[in-house]
Amino acid sequence: MTPEKLLQSLLDSRVQASATPSNRGRHPTRIRVLQALQRGSLCIPDLAEMSEVTRQTAYRAVAPLDEAGLVRERNDCFTLTCSGSRILQAYSQLDEEVTVGSLARLARSPHQQWLLRVLGEEAMRKCTLVERARNEGGPSRTTIHRMITRLQEDGYVDLRSGSYELSETGKSLQDSFEQLRNIAAGAIENQSFVRWLPAELGSLPLEAIENSTLIHNTPDQPHNVLNAFVSGAGIDLEAFRGMGAIRSPALDQAYRPVVKHTPSVTVVFTDEVLFQFHADHRFVDYAAQVDYSAYLNDGCIRPDARLLFVPGPIPLHLAVYDDSRVIMAPAPSTGVAEAESTALESTDSCIVEWALDLFNEHLEEARPPIRVFQEHAASIVEDELGHEHPLRSSIPQTKAR
Repeated sequence: MTPEKLLQSLLDSRVQASATPSNRGRHPTRIRVLQALQRGSLCIPDLAEMSEVTRQTAYRAVAPLDEAGLVRERNDCFTLTCSGSRILQAYSQLDEEVTVGSLARLARSPHQQWLLRVLGEEAMRKCTLVERARNEGGPSRTTIHRMITRLQEDGYVDLRSGSYELSETGKSLQDSFEQLRNIAAGAIENQSFVRWLPAELGSLPLEAIENSTLIHNTPDQPHNVLNAFVSGAGIDLEAFRGMGAIRSPALDQAYRPVVKHTPSVTVVFTDEVLFQFHADHRFVDYAAQVDYSAYLNDGCIRPDARLLFVPGPIPLHLAVYDDSRVIMAPAPSTGVAEAESTALESTDSCIVEWALDLFNEHLEEARPPIRVFQEHAASIVEDELGHEHPLRSSIPQTKAR
């Protein structure tokens, strides 16, 4: 599927009849399907009801969305992915003067795309347009005349002093289409990675992934993603930021020097990883050798190195090196299988900035170990007694003598 074909299927409502007259003229069916999935995962009957279409139409509507990675099927339900969310964001920001029909026609017509691009560069007389089209394999004289007439009627092209140029609305049409096409291209080309990311990560700049590297697990090499993270730790660093939902011996060994020697280290794990740490006497011994009290109370494993923990699932394994390079991969909470896992490695400033923003969002809700233990113990007491129970600090108290 090409980006243009995806946009055509999204925006062209000619073959996407609504089940109720109330929806006609509003949003194309597949846009309504994506909007319905913003509320959460839905099976086909519920998706059809919320989109106000028949079940048969819902089946037809969701197929190309799944193919392009805008939605993902799991346990007979469909979930909006980050690329689907990103498309919706761009759609919601369309200029009011730019109609969905005009965008759909543009997606269907390479000739019209050529014409808008050329007129966006400079104003031209019709004879100059025809000559340029002949040299570039563009549309015929008749087609150019027909398109210009339609674009003038719709207010996208103006005629001034014998030359044609894009109006302000025409520029908005061109910009909107290019933005949607770039997002669609990023979604399709990188769907092995982005289709596993939830809609909450819809701010991911798909357009910036172009210069990134995708690292795939394969049946023959099922640890490529893990090896990417391991190799990333093998450099001298000034700063390291990380998020993780798993613990593995390979990662422990690779990142032990980072935690010990990098001047600035902050890592956010899930609570489950904390309990895994404390089931390992080697980690507890290491923390005790440094400053176990500071580790418990502040998460400081040493000065300028913090290990903090969040209660909820983390959507991404994330490693940011010196705030200039990032490696990330979908976490198990997304439902990705190890064999299908794909990591993204990038030095693009937009991707790095986005990764740091995501890290800081999780950092805001992260807690030191002692708070996690206290909350965990309190929840156990509540479950056992069926009501809240005052809980003393889990730090052992020394009895007075």
